Amino acid sequence: MELRHFRYFTAVAEQGGFTKAAAMLYVSQPTLSQQIRALERELGVPLLLRAPDGVRMTAAGEVFYGHAEAVLRMVDEAARATRRAAAEPSVLRIGWSPPIPHAVHVPIASAFSAAYPHVRLTWQETTLPDPERPLLDDEVDVSLVRLPVDAERVLWEPIIDEPCGLAVPVGHPLWELDSVDVADVLEEPMPNVGDAVPESMKRWWLMPEARNGEYPKAVGEPVTTVTELALSVVLNEVVCPAPYLYVKTAAVHGFRALELRDGPCSSTGVARRRDDRRALPRLFCELAAQVAAELPL
Repeated sequence: MELRHFRYFTAVAEQGGFTKAAAMLYVSQPTLSQQIRALERELGVPLLLRAPDGVRMTAAGEVFYGHAEAVLRMVDEAARATRRAAAEPSVLRIGWSPPIPHAVHVPIASAFSAAYPHVRLTWQETTLPDPERPLLDDEVDVSLVRLPVDAERVLWEPIIDEPCGLAVPVGHPLWELDSVDVADVLEEPMPNVGDAVPESMKRWWLMPEARNGEYPKAVGEPVTTVTELALSVVLNEVVCPAPYLYVKTAAVHGFRALELRDGPCSSTGVARRRDDRRALPRLFCELAAQVAAELPL
């Protein structure tokens, strides 16, 4: 069964006969009649009752006509949508959670623009504590983010490794060290992370898995942003894990960054929604991984 069979049958049904339908379709009447017979043989049922004064549909023909009409409408709409898409410039919306290690977003964007010059790129800065939210809410098509992400809804591939950091306030016993193990900080009090922070991010910051599911002693008022977290470290004299680059570039002063060995993964990755089947997000993620792998980092 081919698409022309749908068009031929609906034309005959709507015109009430082969002569008018053949003229409308610019085919000969014998050819049209043969095609309808072939369609009936394939379906195994008669679709038309033929008479000297024209044709009318059988009960099976009425059913087939309804489906054929719907198929043709969808085909026509697909063609119109394709033409509209071709007439409009393609846009790829990119989210990014600064700071990005080695400013890798710049060479990635440059390489993508060179490979796909017809695509216009737009950027949206995403912020903690929920950097993947714009992606899940369809505000961006792809995003450069760190773990954790919603693995059920997001496809994420690491592209840049970054050590986990530990924010330590001035005068803290760990202040003079350059790195510590996770075991060295499990008994340390940490900021009071508010309930507005997604549970996955809260667990990343406070590492309950390393304490058999127990959260650390929480100090101070609840915090929900990176700046509030940094202020809590300084004002409440507590420590807190964070991606190393976040700690190094924080706007709040009065603490320093140590490397937290075996801390939570803080690699930067490129992400897209699992249910997004479009080519551009997939191509961007593939190119991002390739560019990052080739950078002299």
